[in-house]
Amino acid sequence: MKSLKKVKLFVLDIDGTFYVSKKLVEGAQRFSNLLKKHNKKLVFLTNNSNKSKKEYLEEFDSLGYPITENEIYTAGIATAEYLKNEFGAKKIYLVGTPSIIEEYKRFGHEIVEESPQIVVVTFDKTLTYEKLAKASIFVSKGALFVATNPDLNCPSEDGPIPDTAAIASSISKACNKEPDIVFGKPEPKILEMIMDSFKVFPYETCMVGDRLYTDILIGIRAKTLTALVLTGEAKLEDLNNSPIKPDLVAKHLGELSDFLEN
Repeated sequence: MKSLKKVKLFVLDIDGTFYVSKKLVEGAQRFSNLLKKHNKKLVFLTNNSNKSKKEYLEEFDSLGYPITENEIYTAGIATAEYLKNEFGAKKIYLVGTPSIIEEYKRFGHEIVEESPQIVVVTFDKTLTYEKLAKASIFVSKGALFVATNPDLNCPSEDGPIPDTAAIASSISKACNKEPDIVFGKPEPKILEMIMDSFKVFPYETCMVGDRLYTDILIGIRAKTLTALVLTGEAKLEDLNNSPIKPDLVAKHLGELSDFLEN
């Protein structure tokens, strides 16, 4: 079993890892306290691209676990930052919710309805046919095509609902073009951005999550340590049948705390 002693930064998935059904998982608070005790950093990373940072701060507040803006990274907002860093402020047609539109404006992007340089597709719960049609036309005319995350569906209480990749797929099929850039887990760009921000190396970073094909795979691709927790999607049977293998496996964050202490 690999040691966590050299790890300076823990990057945690949220739903299924830190909380489940709006309740903190077993050992979550202890894990957080232990990291503070040992002067290790903790940040959260989610592929969700339909919420603003403010909405996440309110969500964590409701759990009795307040965090700051610097402790939460979302695929939707990180894509805005990445595009600004790579291309500068651009004219963007954004398939997204009003709160995400405001986040993109914060990075200096101009959100337009005509002649965009970039089309960005997010997990848009306000999706309309008109948005799909306009995005398809703009992409077919040469706009850079960006998807914030590769998730086909998002779990809900009633069953799976279409996520970003399902929406982007409609546009791809309409104009016969795949996205130029796909952000979010398991693509390593977002994790590399976080490591750069905290000035840590991959061997000083541990990616923790409950999904093998996103949380663990992004860590492997970014060359960090990886830890799978069994409080969410993946079960031991899934791990045994998967070619994706984490460095550590823990029942929950409490057990991961035990690994850190021993």
